[in-house]
Amino acid sequence: MLKKLLLLSLCCGFILSSEAQNMRRILKKRTAEACVNGSVGYYGNPHWSAGANIHYLHGIGRKKQWFSIGGGLRALAFSTKKRSYNTSSYDLKALNVGGADTVYMPEVQTNTLNAYIAMKLHIKRGVDIFFTTDIAGINFGDSKSGYFRSYETDPIPPGTKVRSEPYAFNYNGGYFTESYGSIMSELYGSFRLNEVLKWRLGLNYYRNEYKMDRNIPMNGKRFSQGHFMVMTGLAFDIRWHKTVEQSRYLLY
Repeated sequence: MLKKLLLLSLCCGFILSSEAQNMRRILKKRTAEACVNGSVGYYGNPHWSAGANIHYLHGIGRKKQWFSIGGGLRALAFSTKKRSYNTSSYDLKALNVGGADTVYMPEVQTNTLNAYIAMKLHIKRGVDIFFTTDIAGINFGDSKSGYFRSYETDPIPPGTKVRSEPYAFNYNGGYFTESYGSIMSELYGSFRLNEVLKWRLGLNYYRNEYKMDRNIPMNGKRFSQGHFMVMTGLAFDIRWHKTVEQSRYLLY
């Protein structure tokens, strides 16, 4: 009799443990979204972008899971005109005591495909704050004409004509090393419209870089420019049916 009770207790414990593990999987907060968006900015002249991205984030912790982290893939087309790109290299820029030399670009158009890291802060049901920044990727774009202007020797427009093209590879060095190519960072709010759709609104910063067809003394070949823009977009919850099911268990 005692052996039967012990065996029954072990079976019940195993079933309860399996059920608890299954419930933790159900309650683990996951985010999977695909989005189309557009951005526009004006600093001296207009610049704009259009793109699409998809990402997956995983909740941290066992209970409220206010914080999530993950990654995604971003495709972006960026355009502007009449922009002055500065020397990219920190070391070479420091050698130009009269100020950073520039390449004036009458027209700019680049297409970027980057992998990015994403973080989410949950505010309340249906409202979240996201921060994303590119890690690395590749650029596509046509060759463009530019005009090199040196502050020391040739500051008067139009400058020396050069050929340029978008830097082929992108790398986000952050605060530790230099960045290369085109890098996007975003901070935006996400607001649920219904079970499937979410509206995004926020700001982004796009670092764009071109490589010249010649090595310019004291400047190298790389010239870059930063662009601040306002972003808005519409996101689709890929796992919306699971999100709805999960909301039956979560109280926040």
